[in-house]
Amino acid sequence: MATRLCVAVLLLALLNACATSHGVRLDTGQGRPLEYRPSANSSAKVRAEALEAALTQLVLSAPLTLRSHRQGEWVRASYRGHDVDLGWRGLMSKSFVGLCEPGQRRATCLSLLDDVMGLSEWDKLGVALGLSLEPLKESISSAVEQTLAPQLFYTVIATGLITWAVLAANPEPVFTKAAAVVSALLLIYLGVETFFALVDASQELKRASDRATTWMELEQAGLHFANRVGPEVARVFVLAVTVVVSHGMVGGAALLASRLAMLPSYTEVAAAGAASMGVHLANVGQVGSVAVVENTVVISLPATAIVAVIQGRGGLAAGVGSVGVRSWGSFSGLKNALGPAGKGKQWHHIVEQTEGNVQRFGPNTLHNTENVISIDEGVHRRISSYYSSKDSPFTGAQTVRQWLSGQSFQAQRDFGLKLLRDFGVIP
Repeated sequence: MATRLCVAVLLLALLNACATSHGVRLDTGQGRPLEYRPSANSSAKVRAEALEAALTQLVLSAPLTLRSHRQGEWVRASYRGHDVDLGWRGLMSKSFVGLCEPGQRRATCLSLLDDVMGLSEWDKLGVALGLSLEPLKESISSAVEQTLAPQLFYTVIATGLITWAVLAANPEPVFTKAAAVVSALLLIYLGVETFFALVDASQELKRASDRATTWMELEQAGLHFANRVGPEVARVFVLAVTVVVSHGMVGGAALLASRLAMLPSYTEVAAAGAASMGVHLANVGQVGSVAVVENTVVISLPATAIVAVIQGRGGLAAGVGSVGVRSWGSFSGLKNALGPAGKGKQWHHIVEQTEGNVQRFGPNTLHNTENVISIDEGVHRRISSYYSSKDSPFTGAQTVRQWLSGQSFQAQRDFGLKLLRDFGVIP
């Protein structure tokens, strides 16, 4: 019995040792790349109502530039679906509506009577992907129907989704330009593990749609893809594509940054992304390329796009430098990994590790080398005492900690940094 137990324990240890977790590598082209191995996958939850609200804001605020080649002429601002009937556009917009009833042929849905064999591999993938978005169709329809060109926005969204999925279907995908920015958004919102799952699902969808010879086979391929990724991942996928391609209609880094702020849970996701993979959500527009190499996502970007590391009197927060920002699921995990804060020093959270903050922002957002700094224990006690006090000019009857608990992550972080400056910890 003891021998069997020893063998089982040994096998389990070997399996754990062989298991390779997915990671992120930031390559600035200057010096050694920064490596991140998130301890846990944290995927942002985007509900249906949040998708519809954000999507409506994005499509209605997309700049529309009207320019005539002859001065003084009228310019058509409205758009009807049949005005620009390029076949493919009609096919993509129909795929969002779904299949027609058996035996019927309509202009607004895909007919079972049509010949699938006449479609290209690109078209079949697009149709399957469109059919997979059944749970999201109502939200997408509500968002785009208020625009001047609803069919155009259907096509824009579909084009972005298909382009990304085609690139993801390659054995070792490399995303560039707009697809790279979409990939960076997906990584920050979904986490590394879910990103890899989405890439794998896209590759499976491409293989299935390539083999399909009937509409029903395409629908089954789309349904399987939808079941694999789930509606919450699909919502993030649609939002990521929409914010990038609608920004791309006009362009400009400042415009993209302003549109990113329209995404659901922007502040919390930005903080989590900075902690887990070293890239702030506002900086994704600077990403040059994203490549999947075995179990690692390699992101090429300028050094200025990587989150700054807080520097205190004792230098960089321990653990930061050659390996970038590191995070843990608990404060004890952080202390076990980093060790003591130093003689006469204590670890200090810039955004406090209150129970409410842990529930709102997640432990990895708080227990990381971007949010924890080694400071003098006397200063630490004074800051903690201040949080427990009442600063009546702006907190009223509440303590500073109670007043701060309702603020966003970024507001709490700004407040925490100001305190560190006031107490002379950082310049």
